[in-house]
Amino acid sequence: MNILVYLIVFFFFIVLFVVGVYNGADVTVNLVFWQVGPVPMGAVAAAAAIFGVAFACAIGVIDGIKIRITNRQLRKQMRRLEEEADALRLRLARHEGPGGGRSAAGGAASAIETRA
Repeated sequence: MNILVYLIVFFFFIVLFVVGVYNGADVTVNLVFWQVGPVPMGAVAAAAAIFGVAFACAIGVIDGIKIRITNRQLRKQMRRLEEEADALRLRLARHEGPGGGRSAAGGAASAIETRA
């Protein structure tokens, strides 16, 4: 799966490089409060791609942090539930006694014997 992602990214940057080479004309970029230019169109496309990748990586890192926090909380909850289950098993084992609990067949047989 990782190799597929690497190939897609590689082809994306190849296409970006080809577009940048063929679009060498100078342009002026109008941003909100200032103007940048003249700069080659390929540089504008490359900068846009780099900022897009950086933004996607930032979102991925934030999502990864959220997943790690959730996993830590779930591990703590699982540990607590396992301890509670162990305590309940121990209580159940103590109440059954050394001979073990009665099975369904044993309980039915003793009920039949008391009637006779």
